This record gives sequence, C-alpha cells and structure tokens, in this order.
Amino acid sequence: MKMLRSIVLLSVILLAGCTKNFDEINTNPNAPAVISNPGLLLPDAMRGAINANYSGAYDRGGIVANLLASDYASNFSNWSRSDANGYFLWNNYNYIRDLNEVIKLSEAQGLNNYKGVALVLRSWMFQCLTDLYGPIPFRQAANAKLEGINTPVYEQQDVIYQGLLIDLEEANSLLGSTAETMVGDILYGSDVTKWKKFANGLALRILLRQSKRVDPSVAMKKIVEHPEKYPLFSSNTEQAALQYITERTANESPFYRSNNSSTDTKASKQLVDYLKSINDTRLRVYAQPTPASSAPDANGVRPDPSAFQYAGDLNGIGRFPDANLTSSPGPFWASLQANPTLASATAGQGILLSYSEVQFTLAEAAELGYISGGTAAAAIYYKNGIADQFAYYAGRIPSGYATTYIKLAAADVFANDDYYAQSGVIYSGTTTEKLDKIWLQKWISLYMVGYEAWSEWRRTGFPVIPVGTTGPGYIPRRVLYPADEMRVNKVNYDAAVLLLDKGDALDSHVWWDK
Repeated sequence: MKMLRSIVLLSVILLAGCTKNFDEINTNPNAPAVISNPGLLLPDAMRGAINANYSGAYDRGGIVANLLASDYASNFSNWSRSDANGYFLWNNYNYIRDLNEVIKLSEAQGLNNYKGVALVLRSWMFQCLTDLYGPIPFRQAANAKLEGINTPVYEQQDVIYQGLLIDLEEANSLLGSTAETMVGDILYGSDVTKWKKFANGLALRILLRQSKRVDPSVAMKKIVEHPEKYPLFSSNTEQAALQYITERTANESPFYRSNNSSTDTKASKQLVDYLKSINDTRLRVYAQPTPASSAPDANGVRPDPSAFQYAGDLNGIGRFPDANLTSSPGPFWASLQANPTLASATAGQGILLSYSEVQFTLAEAAELGYISGGTAAAAIYYKNGIADQFAYYAGRIPSGYATTYIKLAAADVFANDDYYAQSGVIYSGTTTEKLDKIWLQKWISLYMVGYEAWSEWRRTGFPVIPVGTTGPGYIPRRVLYPADEMRVNKVNYDAAVLLLDKGDALDSHVWWDK
C-alpha cells in the first residue's frame, strides 16, 4: 500500500510537470491573449477574403457569368450546400468577425482610420454575400465573441443595402479624420484617400444594383457632384486590387501553385466570339492559344503566334469534346502545374473594384439620367472605362512573356481609333443599343472579378447566356445556404427562406433581381 501511494504521488508530480510543459508548448508567444493593435487583424482578413473572391471567379463566378467554361461546374445541378464555404464566400463571416473586433478596438482608442477601413472592407464582404444569397445575417453577424450572439437573425437585402450605404458614408467621413498610420494595410499601404475612393465607388455599385427597386439619383448625384468630399478613382493605379508578391508563398497569386488544369476550365465561346467580333486585342490576355494550334512540331519548334487559334467552349454540355481545340483561361491565371512557362505569381491581381467598373457605372447612370450630363457624359465615361482596361492589362503583362512562345508584350494590347469607330463599340444608337454596349464592355471588364459579372447579368439580362443541355434547365439566380444553418440556426434560417420567392433554391431571385 505504501508503495502504491508512492507510485500515485510520483504520477501526480510527473503529470503536473507534463501539463506545465504542455501549456508552454501550446501557447503561442507571438499571439497575445488580448489584441490591442487593430492592425494585427487586417492582413489575414484582407488576404483571406480577397483570395476567396478571386478563386471563386475561376471556380464558379466566371462560369455562371459565361466568361469561363467548365465541364463540371456548369452543370448547375452539381451546386450544393457544401459549396457555401468552399466556393460561395460564407467563410467571409470569419473575416467579418475580425473586422468587428477592429471596429471595437478602434472606437476604444479613437483610431478613426482603422475603423473606416474596417467599415469599407466589411461592407464589401457583406455586399458579396448578400448578392450571392439574398437575405443573410447582417447586424448580428459574427458577434458571438463580442455580444454573445450565436444564432443571428437574417435580414432582407433592402435593409442590408441601406445599412451598407450608411456604413460607407460613415467610413468616408472617418477616413483621414485622425492621424494614425495603419499597419497591416496590405491593400493600400495606409493611403486613406484611396480607401475613401474605394468606399464611394462601392456605394455607386450598390446604388446602381438596386436601381430597379430604389431610385439612385439623389444619392448618386451627391457623390458625383461633390468630388472634394466624395473622391472617386482617377485610374487603375488607385483601384481596389491586391498586388501579389513572391516574398512568401502565402502572398503569391492563389492560381500560381494551384492544381488548376488546362483541360477542365476554358475560356467561354461567348467571350471569345465577342472579342473576335470587335477585333479586341484583350483576347490574348483573356485566353491562351488552343493547344492544337500552338504545340511544337517534331523538331520542338512552335508556330509563330500569328498562326495561333483562339476558341472557347460551351457551358452545360458535360465533358468538353476536345480540349486541344479550345483555349484555356488567360496566361495570368495559368498554374505551374498546367503551364510553367506562363505561370506568374504576380501578374494577376485580386480585384475588388476597378476604375473601369466605376466608369461604366457612371456611363449607365448618365445615360439613364441618374446623374447629370446625359449621353455626352455617358460617352466620356464609357470610353474612359474601355481605354483604362486596355492600359491596365498592357501594364500587367510580365516582361518575360515577350520571349515565350506566345510572344506577348504590352504594345500588343491596345485600342486605336479604328477600334472605337467600329459599329459594335462606337457610342451611338438608341438608348437600348448604347446600354447594351456599356453592359458588354462592363461584362468583359469583370473577367476574374469575383461574382460581379454574374450579378450584372442578373441585373441587366445582358448578355443573353445560353442554357446548357446538362443541368437544371436554367442559369442560377442565387446560391444555397450552407447545411449547418438549417441545423444550428433553424428558426432564423426558416424565416429567411420565406423572404425568397421560390425558397432556398438556385432559381430564387434576390431582392434587387427584379
């Protein structure tokens, strides 16, 4: 018995020592229990949400908008509830939680710049989410830690949009009102003026998107007519786009080391045909030459690029007939696995909101009378948007591409007077024809910009996207809520479903999709 007590005592001593060591090993000395610097929370929130949006464009957003083609993802019957976190940005709530913490810390310390940035980023994340799902948790969202809310209420999209516009207005007022330099700002490097421009451009996106439901005239004019208070992007150098770097693999483009192949995802036939029809040199940026036309001969010599062919594939047809005869997405988005010659860790950017999108939004607003200037102003905005697209992509082409088999240089991507004068581009015709031209150029410009091209298609109905023979027989209008919501937040989920015209289904319409 004495020996047994000795063994027990020894065991307790050893267990205490092991527990002490376990605590020390599993406590990260670089992760304090209480964060006081809000900048520590920004990089991961920015990078995580932007990368998800960027990757989502390739995996789902570009496909449903018919900019890309996929043999699997274009069978929309394959879209499931399990895709919510993997493809459809429900994980944004993790980053929104961190931004809620940034806002709380900023308010406590009087750091208005940090709060303004957090409001803009959070607004963009919520806008992406509500445009995908419709009703979503909003004001109560991601507040389990701060307010003990574990089952947040879903709110209808009109309420969410109104709240986002209020938050963006507040952000515009806060930014620059204090003097702190923000650490962790991997998007704009603490340039508060650019953050203000992002905020106001995002407000214009929201105002136009809801324009079938709410007249945007007063709010749009307030922004456009007071540039000293509500500045907007002046070129693509100011647009909201994350620049990838090679310092660490985590900071590279998410496509660079991905397992994306050259056979499962292609440029769409509709996009390639449109670009060809208007002699658009962006074709060589948006698509790679077909393997059959660019392959080396028996001596290892490739054809001259003038002999290359570009062709898109159809969505909703099942397996592609012959991957050698159609074009993969453009070289910026090639992976090392699929094309190590063209793969680039830095050429493509994660775009949240571009200068060209803002210009096309203003063109439509002027043409429809939401802002002053009429057709004359619309023509200027329209051409600004197009010209900047060419300048942007010309400036993104890696210098090394000129010596690869595609022999692509900045000078190859241009729009001359002949381009603007052709009937498919020149800003003339009826109001309907002019709007179609704006929408076409905007659709092209939203290549690889999250789910925005799909949202614009749902809003405008342009271009007319053919329905494939494989799938549910329609193009989705929204995505499905994650299955976990039906289990852990059932009461609020059930109430949200009643706000949708066809329930929690792919063919239900979000509020602004009228």
